[in-house]
Amino acid sequence: MCTARRLATLAVAVLGLGIACAAAAQTMLRINIALAQNSHYGVAIDTLAREVERRTDGRYKVQTFYSSALGAERESVEGVQLGTLDLTLTSTGPLPNFVPDVAILDIPFLFRDYAHARAVLDGPIGQEL
Repeated sequence: MCTARRLATLAVAVLGLGIACAAAAQTMLRINIALAQNSHYGVAIDTLAREVERRTDGRYKVQTFYSSALGAERESVEGVQLGTLDLTLTSTGPLPNFVPDVAILDIPFLFRDYAHARAVLDGPIGQEL
């Protein structure tokens, strides 16, 4: 009887542990950038990682990789396409290889100023790109 009671207690404890582990499960997202951690991209993805974890109450965690640790910009975009990488932050340089229409964004002096660029890119043209 005592052994059966111990076995039942152990089973309940293991079941409780399994439920607690499932409740504590996290989804890990990986992001890679070509620049160093102390760059403007590095500061941006560190902020993103912190905010994602905070706003999801820890359900999501962003693992950050810097200085092309998982590949250069082109490889990062390919990784996102293939699903081997969740996120990347790149310049416009490699993007025309994947979406030719965005090559127009690299034309010098295309926008008069920052406000003009924001208006175009946040508007219908930006949505189309």
